Amino acid sequence: MNDVDGRHRWIMSVLAGCVFLYLGVTGVGASDERTVGDKIGDTVKKVGTKIEEGVKKVVKKVEDKHVGDKVEQKLKKAADKTAEGFEKAGKKIKQKLAD
Repeated sequence: MNDVDGRHRWIMSVLAGCVFLYLGVTGVGASDERTVGDKIGDTVKKVGTKIEEGVKKVVKKVEDKHVGDKVEQKLKKAADKTAEGFEKAGKKIKQKLAD
């Protein structure tokens, strides 16, 4: 099981608990035309829609901020600095050996 599945199950468990808590607090009675299952289903759909909207907003922000490009630039810069360091170290070693 990967982390995404575990988080998904955890979120669904929390949502189900919230739904049952909400239904208990609001006092769902026999006079309601809709069944508890219908209400739970509707609530889960609404929560799922809200989660989906939130994820879309986060993805858009990440894309707008060009996070992937920034990470790529930082990794390239770090690789270049490392290469420079190795090059300098190599020159120093050759110089020491030449002496």
